[in-house]
Amino acid sequence: MLRLPELRDAPALSRFAGDIDVAKMTSRIPSPYPLISAEIWVLQTRAGWVPGRNTSMTVEMDGALAGGGGVFRRAPDSDWEIGYWIAKPFWGQGLGTEIGRALVDYARTELGAGRVVAGHYADNPASGRILQKLGFEYTGEEPHLFSMARMGRYPCKSMTLVGEKQTAA
Repeated sequence: MLRLPELRDAPALSRFAGDIDVAKMTSRIPSPYPLISAEIWVLQTRAGWVPGRNTSMTVEMDGALAGGGGVFRRAPDSDWEIGYWIAKPFWGQGLGTEIGRALVDYARTELGAGRVVAGHYADNPASGRILQKLGFEYTGEEPHLFSMARMGRYPCKSMTLVGEKQTAA
């Protein structure tokens, strides 16, 4: 289940998202991720939620926090982008594909996105395979993007949703 985060999620968010193996594959999650920071993120995310705007959500599976994701624009005129993370205990169970599909559907149905983009750090090919399953293809662009957990810029591979699943912007 993809939903807005709740304060009760903060301890698991701190532990799972703050794991260096998870956090280093995201741009905005620190490692370690102090509990107070997770609580603040939850409160800010809930307070700032507005339909039709950037959205961050948590993923719950069998009553447990299993990951998170979001749909956002880097600038007001840019394409909608999806991003996600999965807690280590849930790796290898197909959850990334489910999260990605739900985020694409949300971007299309709730945000009216015509074009959806995504990307992954070059050292995370598993995320690339998930995005390819969803219909994303590599654009050839490889920017260096900041990772808070790594405290530096690292090479990324940009992708865009194509084919039947993609409509013009």
